[in-house]
Amino acid sequence: MPVPDMPFEEIPHTADWAIRAYGRTLPELFANAAMGMYSLLVDLDALGESERREVEVEAASPEGLLVAWLNELVYYTEREHLAFKRFEIHELRLPDPGDPDSLGRLRASAYGERAREMRKYIKAVTYHNVAIQQEDGRYRVELVFDV
Repeated sequence: MPVPDMPFEEIPHTADWAIRAYGRTLPELFANAAMGMYSLLVDLDALGESERREVEVEAASPEGLLVAWLNELVYYTEREHLAFKRFEIHELRLPDPGDPDSLGRLRASAYGERAREMRKYIKAVTYHNVAIQQEDGRYRVELVFDV
């Protein structure tokens, strides 16, 4: 299946919401996955950038880093009613596959504002079938959100 030239797309899922995100690099994939997640919740074009939150997460796999990153953003949405539209990945270090104790690390900034209206709320980003894949020089991942 050729990888489309778009940051993300919503895909059908029986009970929850799901997206497929794309990126030329892993940092771009992580940013596009976050943008895709928030596109399900709010109108990104109507959202400002008056708030910034710094996010740092660690995990034992690239997929674990992605899920931890998105769940940290969901935390800010639940706690502070923030929705984000722009993401800067400052550091994305993958775990060493030869070291079982190695953790990857992500440091990023998220920009957005208090959301006046949300279509739905995401309870959590799931690990269901999460697998970062590379094809034709681009990365892709499918994500399912528990709503």
